[in-house]
Amino acid sequence: MPTTFGRELLGRDVLDASSDKLGTMADFSVDMDTGSIVALLVVIDHGIDPKFLPWPTADGLLSVPVSEVANIGSAIQLSR
Repeated sequence: MPTTFGRELLGRDVLDASSDKLGTMADFSVDMDTGSIVALLVVIDHGIDPKFLPWPTADGLLSVPVSEVANIGSAIQLSR
């Protein structure tokens, strides 16, 4: 993903496989060796307990691997 495209994703809603809002895209994590985006960093919506989610959190952000992204449009749709 080119960096300019990556910046366009910031602030978009992140939806789970059921199209329920999980949170908002805040940033992304980059593999420094390859330059590839490896994870989306998501601010979790209020009322969602991160301990029930399959991905780790750090500094208040949920780290969702890019392999979990099913579709990118006006929102980011996850495959689970």
